[in-house]
Amino acid sequence: MDRLKASTTISAADQFRVFDEKRRSGKRFLDLLPSLSLGFQTELLKLMSEFYEIPFVDLDAHAAPDPELLKAIPEKLIRHFKALPIDRTADTVTVAVADPTDVVVVDRLGQYAKCEIIPAFASPEALDRAIDRALGPLDTLGQAIKGAGGTQAKGVGGDRASGVKPAPVSTAMSVDQAPSTAQTVEVVNTIIEKAVETRASDIHLEPTADAFRVRYRVDGVLYDYESPPPKSMEASVISRLKIMANLDIAERRLPQDGRIPYHTKDKEVNLRISTFPTIYGENVVIRVLDMGGSVLTLEQIGLIPDLEKKFERLVHQAYGMILVTGPTGSGKTTTLYAALGKVNSVERHIITLEDPVEYRMERVRQSQVDPKSGLTFARGLRSIMRQDPDVIMVGEIRDLETAQIAIQAALTGHLVFSTLHTNDAAAAMTRLMDMGVEPFLISSSVLCVVAQRLVRQLCTSCRKPYQPDGALLKRLKLDELLPSEKLSKVTFYDHAGCGRCKQTGYQGRAGIFEVLVPNDEMRRMIVRKDSAEAIRKVAIQQGMKTLQQDGLLKAFHGFTTLDEVFRVTQE
Repeated sequence: MDRLKASTTISAADQFRVFDEKRRSGKRFLDLLPSLSLGFQTELLKLMSEFYEIPFVDLDAHAAPDPELLKAIPEKLIRHFKALPIDRTADTVTVAVADPTDVVVVDRLGQYAKCEIIPAFASPEALDRAIDRALGPLDTLGQAIKGAGGTQAKGVGGDRASGVKPAPVSTAMSVDQAPSTAQTVEVVNTIIEKAVETRASDIHLEPTADAFRVRYRVDGVLYDYESPPPKSMEASVISRLKIMANLDIAERRLPQDGRIPYHTKDKEVNLRISTFPTIYGENVVIRVLDMGGSVLTLEQIGLIPDLEKKFERLVHQAYGMILVTGPTGSGKTTTLYAALGKVNSVERHIITLEDPVEYRMERVRQSQVDPKSGLTFARGLRSIMRQDPDVIMVGEIRDLETAQIAIQAALTGHLVFSTLHTNDAAAAMTRLMDMGVEPFLISSSVLCVVAQRLVRQLCTSCRKPYQPDGALLKRLKLDELLPSEKLSKVTFYDHAGCGRCKQTGYQGRAGIFEVLVPNDEMRRMIVRKDSAEAIRKVAIQQGMKTLQQDGLLKAFHGFTTLDEVFRVTQE
């Protein structure tokens, strides 16, 4: 730890981030590596190499291991322990391993190699790539399907590949045709675990006339999975998911919704499953919620420093309402929990009502709605008011009753956080009016509105700089955002693609924001029921940066591309 603090190659900001994450999660530095940038990983591993006196190897620059050397350790162990033999002498084998400090693993590898093992540090991502280069990528879903007797063609289900006309969706497979339960379970588990491994937020299972397609949404964009289950497994896969979610497997004509708690090797996830009947069969979409995911801090969500200070000051107010707006999947809950993290203390009683609970936070009383049992947002919020809360988080304001109770709470000494579905910050005011809330109550209770979107972050290992032409600079109106001395040397970045980002050019997502804090003039406009556009115009005149402007600043600093900014904003 002292070596890290004394390091001159790792910035103070990066040091703060890793120490803060270590303090909050209790994880070791080794366990934090996957969440760090490649450059930071390398520097941290070099420091650990010095401390433990264990060599560090850059596998991306290292020659591929000799095929004979790979025979020293069984492939199953190489993949299981993430341990790749890279060099050999007469009586030693050097192995790049995920955790070279684990003496049990090193000892077991030595038993198989029948010689002394010299462990070496390596970047986790570089190690994965090197293992795939040496042994070939492991297509676990393809293997599971093969075990189930499925025939595969590239991106096409087995029935089409074998020339068999698929059965109508209403016709059940015969016993002989149906894959075994064990095989179906293996395929379903592999689909889910592959989604967790690739950080997918959603899994799409889509029946077509002659195939059964699997798609994953990663960083907001859908990607085809190259080896989907064959059409012959469609019914058994969907039935298996329905059983896991306690749904009616015989009901194929009506939509159904359910939840599946699921444990992978090292993660606990909650799967929200939705079925929808189509002409080719039931379409299934599964939202993947990482229940063990760490809550981001206010410093980590991506607010520029001025907005961060302003927002932090507001979340420490004793009472009032703070709203976060944006479409589904724009990171609203993440922002709310970052705000809750700032006010979470022994002195405050915090209660949440969500649909569903997406994060776990100590000292916070968390609950979720259950409409089937009668626990709606309005009914739950009414009960929360009798629980002596200081801070309340309501997952979403969907109706007039919920809005009225939330605003009443904000006006009677409680700090209330919630979300709305609007396109920008100013529209939140008129949305509440449209629900039937009295304008003077909105004017008196709302402290601020944060509108946000998520953009894909550029991969720092392969992003490409370029100089925009004068016409583009003029259209972007950067003179309103940047000092004149920076306008002469504006550089933006584009995506390229490399092994680290799986050739997409992007890795992870970041938020872009606009923060509207009503002043006296805007509050009078709300009472007069002025339009959202009029309120927005005054907010901009008072210095509010729009979503697009915040996105342009992030593109200027190399976090994302202009295409990404324009994709999620409309101005």
